Amino acid sequence: MTTDYDPRSPREIDERYPGVTPDAAPVASTPPGASLTGRIAIWAITLALAITALAGAFVAGIVFERNVIASSDGPADEPQTVFDVAWQTVLDNYVEEAAIDQDEMLEGAIEGMLATLGDEGHTRYLTAEETELDRQSSRGVYQGVGIQVREDAEEGLLVTRVFPESPAQEAGVLPGDIVVAVDGEDITDMPIDAIIAMIRGPEGSTINVSFYRPSEDEELTFELERREIKVSAVSWEMLDDNIALLKLSQFSDRAGEDLTEALQEAQAEGAEGIILDLRGNPGGLVREAMEVAALFVPDDAPVYISQTRDGGEETRRAEQGDTYIGDTPLVVLVDNGTASASEIVSGSIKSEAANATVVGEQTVGTGTVLRRFELGDGSTIWLGIELWLTPEGEMIREQGIAPDIVVPLAEDQTPYAIVEFGDPPFTPDEDDQLSYAIDLLLGTLAYYPEAETGGALNYAW
Repeated sequence: MTTDYDPRSPREIDERYPGVTPDAAPVASTPPGASLTGRIAIWAITLALAITALAGAFVAGIVFERNVIASSDGPADEPQTVFDVAWQTVLDNYVEEAAIDQDEMLEGAIEGMLATLGDEGHTRYLTAEETELDRQSSRGVYQGVGIQVREDAEEGLLVTRVFPESPAQEAGVLPGDIVVAVDGEDITDMPIDAIIAMIRGPEGSTINVSFYRPSEDEELTFELERREIKVSAVSWEMLDDNIALLKLSQFSDRAGEDLTEALQEAQAEGAEGIILDLRGNPGGLVREAMEVAALFVPDDAPVYISQTRDGGEETRRAEQGDTYIGDTPLVVLVDNGTASASEIVSGSIKSEAANATVVGEQTVGTGTVLRRFELGDGSTIWLGIELWLTPEGEMIREQGIAPDIVVPLAEDQTPYAIVEFGDPPFTPDEDDQLSYAIDLLLGTLAYYPEAETGGALNYAW
């Protein structure tokens, strides 16, 4: 499969959490044959911390080794020198030699270092295999079974979308199903990246995926044959009363273009109200977020403020094209799965669109712009290089976007799914947040200004 990927020029991609800058960045790579110090200098201090407990058992030996290595490689207190000593000490002295896996040690060192930065769920390390999955996701083309999932703290790995004409759709998988096993192996405690890697695979190969279906209280297993899945992040549907529901699942390549087409179609069909559903949207490319925001905020309106490590700030503004929502009433749906680029868009709309109301629950609060750095072996570091703020200058990181109207989703509900083929698993009335948005657009809600929670206004049925 051909791509436009060039290892000399990092390009932005997305998966579950990142908002990615489109600007070019230096490539942190390691040439073949480089020394251990050169290869892992940037990860030095992490593993030194990680093996502190082990170091206690070999104090005298480690001090001796450090002095010997330092005499040729530099001052003993330089982090990369300390790391080299720690690394070599483990290789030379750990009692179970067979347990030493240098690849796992290296991955653990990098992950430990990044964890100290506190940018949880955003800045992160990806192995070569995980990096390739990210590239596939950003292009909207991959080999798999045709489902989109997100992690739910209570439910587990929840199916949020089943793609049309996919193996999963043909087999009968439904939004709201919960993935519980892959080829008979319980995936409950596995990281989501590992599960995705298990489900994706070569075109033509088969896999058995087991789902728990809450609506029927039963477990179902489907044998699915992997094939190439072409995915649009956008779907839309005209609901009753000429209300158009636009669903954006992630900010991948062409998301802005596809949403523009959806809005044009909705307007052509006479939409009198628009609902933009960003629930469960993990984010993605900043350039796509800018294009999406320009559909809903006035020309030249601030979309977000970028803040660099030296304290410098730059306001990024909307550049409006031929398609714009105008004065059509708009509701934006957000929840605790709305992250990153989704927060840029919802925050800008909340601040700058007079015709819009943000409804739902507090968003994730990622708030860093990522850049990908190549490490030379196919693996990458996604590193937060900027903070982003709302147009009012409010920090998004660890705060999130507070909706104008707080509306929780009932415990037994999942967000309404737009189904391209067949009947949806449930109606909009069975999604409290969507139902609320519809009623808000129709003007049927009673307003209680004295009720306020978490800085957001509350309404009553």
